[in-house]
Amino acid sequence: MMLKILFPLLFIAGLWFLIRSVGRIIEIYGGKKIMLPLDKPLPEFQLTEPGEYEIAYRRPALLGIIPTQVLYKLISLSDGRHFDVTNVTNHLGSRKDMTGSRIVPVAEFNIDAQGTYRLTIGQLPEIKKGDGLVIMKKTGSKGFLMIFAIIVSAMATIAGLVLSVLTFLDKI
Repeated sequence: MMLKILFPLLFIAGLWFLIRSVGRIIEIYGGKKIMLPLDKPLPEFQLTEPGEYEIAYRRPALLGIIPTQVLYKLISLSDGRHFDVTNVTNHLGSRKDMTGSRIVPVAEFNIDAQGTYRLTIGQLPEIKKGDGLVIMKKTGSKGFLMIFAIIVSAMATIAGLVLSVLTFLDKI
């Protein structure tokens, strides 16, 4: 009798955590992004809230080297301040977008006020057609951890459903 309550609760809890995990990963990667194409001069862009941001290199190819050791300079246009941009390659944060392009975080910076900014880039090794930069809130390893949360909650959902059906059929 206890199993007829325990396994459906496992199914419901697993389903609830699965929905929460998928929602969280959408929140992490679906936030506001600024796309800067590299085939023309970089435009000015607006950052609406202070905090940590990452610069990710976007390349529409499955193979090839992503330039990681590039000198980036960030300048606030309102007061002319320069912000430190640190080269940090985050392979745990690498992902693909809906077009199949690889997106690899290569640098990060921290701003203390909203405003209009300009990014300048040192010499890039080789720019391919379609390459660009994506500026977004720093994800770090949150997306990587959410993938594991999705896997664990999906396993709990499936296990709870299968064991509930077997319990109600008196097979356990």
